Amino acid sequence: MWQIVTITLTILLAIISYSSMEWMHITNDVYAQDDTINNNSSLYQLANNGTLVRIISSNLVNSLNESASILQLTSIMQEVSNVQYSDKINSSLHGISESDDIEKRQIAEGILEHSDTFEAITYLLPNGDLYMEEPYDRQLGQTKDNFAYRDYYQGAVNTRQAFLGDVIVSSSTGDNVALISVPIYLKEDSSLAGIWSGVLNLDKFNNVLRALSLPDNIRVVYVDGNGQKITDSDSLLSNKSESFVNLNSFKSGKSGKSGNVSEIIDGTKYSISYAPATILSKTWVVMVMIQNG
Repeated sequence: MWQIVTITLTILLAIISYSSMEWMHITNDVYAQDDTINNNSSLYQLANNGTLVRIISSNLVNSLNESASILQLTSIMQEVSNVQYSDKINSSLHGISESDDIEKRQIAEGILEHSDTFEAITYLLPNGDLYMEEPYDRQLGQTKDNFAYRDYYQGAVNTRQAFLGDVIVSSSTGDNVALISVPIYLKEDSSLAGIWSGVLNLDKFNNVLRALSLPDNIRVVYVDGNGQKITDSDSLLSNKSESFVNLNSFKSGKSGKSGNVSEIIDGTKYSISYAPATILSKTWVVMVMIQNG
């Protein structure tokens, strides 16, 4: 049985590797737009005409859609959908023990080992109770046992499809996180078997943006559907909680539009190019902000 699991994982991890390479090429995609991109004036031109934000948005969409595919493909494996140890859930462990359901944990470990898109994999029972989480120390660090109130659980259940949640504070680490969740239904009676989720590694997205080596007065942010900042190209601001919900650029981006607008943020004028990043049933917004004063 484990041989079948290994073969399936090998195929999936090849997909993951391809996705990772695509993300690594984001800088090349930007630079290829202009032979003189090393000249800052060309970079400003790409930022002002919307080319930069469109490239970044496209890469974000591709990466997260491919990450969702990994969860969807693994979710159909019997080793994932089976919850034969649900009667062994221990509230003190916030789920099953480390030695229970080894095959499911090995599949989760395989995804995490080869993909830096996710930092953890979880499985919830139909009622929202936590069944297991990898890495196991994150499961032990949980402060809650039921997650039926989370948007990633409700979205997956209500849409019956893979769902991208907005930014939340992890009940395990206290850090900002976002999850992609896939509902699993039994073939026999189409009843819900559980929710298979990946916790996105937001540090990766910060690093991707920083790799662009942007001038000090150009800043790129990802914003979730609630207007909450997800990631930031500015390392000094990446840990700062910020809301962009009142900006016209965010409102237009969330409605599916791309464009450019001038806005005042904390007394400073910015030229902002924006583009929607529609992933699964959720729209995030990518914003390229040029400080003008």
